[in-house]
Amino acid sequence: MPQTPIIALCGFLGSGKTTLLRRWRRDDAVRNAAVIVHDLSEFGLDAELLSDEESLPAPGKLVDRVAALHGNHAREQLHDSVGISLQEIAELTPAPPLVLCESTGAARPWPLIKALTQDERFSLRHFIVTVDALNLHRDFADGRVLTGEEPAPQDEALSLAAGVLAEQIAFASIIILTKIDTIPESVVDAQVKTLQKLQPNVAIGLSAQAGFLLSHLENTPAPNLTSLKERADQFGLADQSSTANDVEAVVLRDQRPFHPQRLYDACQTELGTGLYRTKGFLWLASRSGQVLLWQQSGSQIALEVKGYWRAEMVHNRNGELLPEEIEHLKEKLESEHPVFGDRHNELTLIGLKVARDAFYASLQEALCSSDEVAAWQKGAEFPDPWPKSIRRID
Repeated sequence: MPQTPIIALCGFLGSGKTTLLRRWRRDDAVRNAAVIVHDLSEFGLDAELLSDEESLPAPGKLVDRVAALHGNHAREQLHDSVGISLQEIAELTPAPPLVLCESTGAARPWPLIKALTQDERFSLRHFIVTVDALNLHRDFADGRVLTGEEPAPQDEALSLAAGVLAEQIAFASIIILTKIDTIPESVVDAQVKTLQKLQPNVAIGLSAQAGFLLSHLENTPAPNLTSLKERADQFGLADQSSTANDVEAVVLRDQRPFHPQRLYDACQTELGTGLYRTKGFLWLASRSGQVLLWQQSGSQIALEVKGYWRAEMVHNRNGELLPEEIEHLKEKLESEHPVFGDRHNELTLIGLKVARDAFYASLQEALCSSDEVAAWQKGAEFPDPWPKSIRRID
């Protein structure tokens, strides 16, 4: 009986894995593919982004072909939870042509590979590692820190990140250098040569705006599991934990809007190197209709308009809704907050404790006070330094 191929997507926090996976899932060839999302976040944002709008992920469960392995399922229970997910995937009808697995950026590669290869009905087709070209340039001397040609950073957070990234690359069968549009072409060329020193026989793909397609990998050989096991034994990695030590996640939940200026100021002053990643949904007092997807990696911040809150839609300002649609929205909002409706903030912060706690505190300070909420209710304007133009990315 033929095995179902698994394509695993690994890479350090914020290197563009989810963006690539969202793009790949639009291709007809993977229409019925199953997805395993290994996510350090407590509420499984990446699984939510990869799920259908009407199906919310449930921790440790396969819902509409997406298995959300977050929280303890991403750490202590990883091996068992992956095994249960593979069993559920094997029973799907129609059978999936392949399984796509996205791992947390703090993943240790060998425990993930062991978990994914425990069921003989499946085979590991690719173990892809994404590398952020801008971070590699800015923080790791275009990769020379990883090869030992340049000294390791004195900064504790960058030093830990370098170790995790080097370990992930050591197990890669394919490397995809992402965000190459953020640095000069000559620098990209230098990075490719350095990565080839780390992994001489690995294929290296280049991606800007998630432009690297899964079909580009058809002729790339599968990883050799025996060689990877030998590598894990050689470097003493066979019995390690599933995620990097000291990298933890905390979730901020609050329904009050962010004051746009204070949020901007917090990002200017409190984004330490130990805060590797923040991601989630938020709303601004100046843009109270928009559901904003927030993604931060290092000094890079992206805001994406994901839709509109029901509390805004119910007003039918453009006159496009039917009376029964408005009534349906009102029914949905009956159980929501009397002032904010369904508007809320839910952000996961991932990193080292000191930097994580400092930014968490600054985010709390950036939320609107009761007086500011009262002003917002009366239609007050708030200073908003965030970009206002919208660019569509296909």
